[in-house]
Amino acid sequence: MRRSAKHSRVSWFILISLVLVVNKTRAQDFPQKVAVEICHCLDTISNLDSLDSILDSCAYEALETVFDDASDEIQELYSTDEAVEEVMNKAMEKLLSECPYLRKSIIEERKRVYYRMSDSEDANKFYENGNKAYENKDFRGAIKLYGKALKKDPEFIYALDNTGLAYRQLNDNRKAVKYYQRSLSIYPEGSLALQNLGVAYTNMNQLSSAMDCYDKLAYFYPEDPEGYFGIGKVYVLSEQYEKAIDYVFIAHRLYSLSGSEYISDTENLAITIYNKLKEQNKTELFRQKAFEYGVNINL
Repeated sequence: MRRSAKHSRVSWFILISLVLVVNKTRAQDFPQKVAVEICHCLDTISNLDSLDSILDSCAYEALETVFDDASDEIQELYSTDEAVEEVMNKAMEKLLSECPYLRKSIIEERKRVYYRMSDSEDANKFYENGNKAYENKDFRGAIKLYGKALKKDPEFIYALDNTGLAYRQLNDNRKAVKYYQRSLSIYPEGSLALQNLGVAYTNMNQLSSAMDCYDKLAYFYPEDPEGYFGIGKVYVLSEQYEKAIDYVFIAHRLYSLSGSEYISDTENLAITIYNKLKEQNKTELFRQKAFEYGVNINL
């Protein structure tokens, strides 16, 4: 049972680009300048409810601004309709990296589409009974009930994600990975699936795959500490302690601001980093970073 959502060609192109733009290196070329101008235009608009029409308007206003400021050579290069279309396509690819406000708006819209109960009442009943079994630590029973929910609605994100959680509770990380991957094939920005897929890969010592999950989590949700914590932990497990420092301290600050109980996890990870750097006579780097981030760890 598919979720329905309406998107113009422009905004649909951006949605597809969400996954493609992570970790790409970008030069300040003509399409990027257009993307920056589009973002400036969007920043002046308080309500992005009519995203399709607003994007179209901002896109061509931005193109005109950048084109007028360009050299004669650049103007000649992009003087045809085909060249303009190519610029706009490339600008849209870069837009989400240049415009966090737009990225956040699109992600919030998609979260409303996918993080919700099913349209199937039967699927919802099986899912809720599965949650009761999960709460009673009957994880195998929960998996069976989530499976029945998924037969009624194969794209029920809650049921897919909770099946992965139940398999993790049974220490069956391989099967957990299978369900998180199914979830992300439908909803690539799903925070719960990204975070727990990263955990499952970490448990399986597939650290590069775990890092990919945490990179995406930090990119899509920059105000969530989980992505940064995951990146820091993977660097620690990879014995790249100097690279880990920034991410662990960012996570620590975000946990601290939210009053999260998980702040003890970042403290423990920070202490591990400090002790390893101490063996290398590099504790001054740790102290400098702690000062930069305003972090005080009891060592």
